[in-house]
Amino acid sequence: MNYVLLIRHGESYTNRTGILSSELNKYRLTDTGVDQVTFTGEQLRGLKFDGIISSPVLRAVQTANIISQYLILEIKVDGRAIESDFGEYNGKRIEEIPDKKREELGMESFESQKNRMIDLINSYDGNYIVVSHAFPIRCALSYYLNLNEEESFGIDIRYASMSLINSSKKKILSIGSLLLTEKIKNIFTA
Repeated sequence: MNYVLLIRHGESYTNRTGILSSELNKYRLTDTGVDQVTFTGEQLRGLKFDGIISSPVLRAVQTANIISQYLILEIKVDGRAIESDFGEYNGKRIEEIPDKKREELGMESFESQKNRMIDLINSYDGNYIVVSHAFPIRCALSYYLNLNEEESFGIDIRYASMSLINSSKKKILSIGSLLLTEKIKNIFTA
């Protein structure tokens, strides 16, 4: 990709209830989440992208569908944008999870998520929107910032936020933004 706009899905029922879940069809966006994504879609109206790539998880697909209404773009579902694999903690409340490293808990590692997100980014030509989840987005950003999991802990990827990367130059242009600046909009108005 030349440019990739990473968008986190809007608030879902997993977020509202504090549940970790990578289940494909169980948790929808909340009404608040739909409103958040609608606002993001309005920010993108009229901009030119080559397509939208979405995680196969329902909350991300819903987000991609709302955004596509503003851009009239086809959505491609790509498993590399999927939520973390939480292992035996899938479906559990965050408060039930022991304070240990992901690998010790049998969850997908930071490195695995970073590698699959970068593989996704490197496998498309053009300018794309990728709708994913907070941790995979943080992993991708960490790659470009040369940070490990602990060093990237403070990166906050809010609901329906946008992080822009110029992947050909390996440069991050924004992290977790809810508003697009004119400078960024100009990249996509040709």
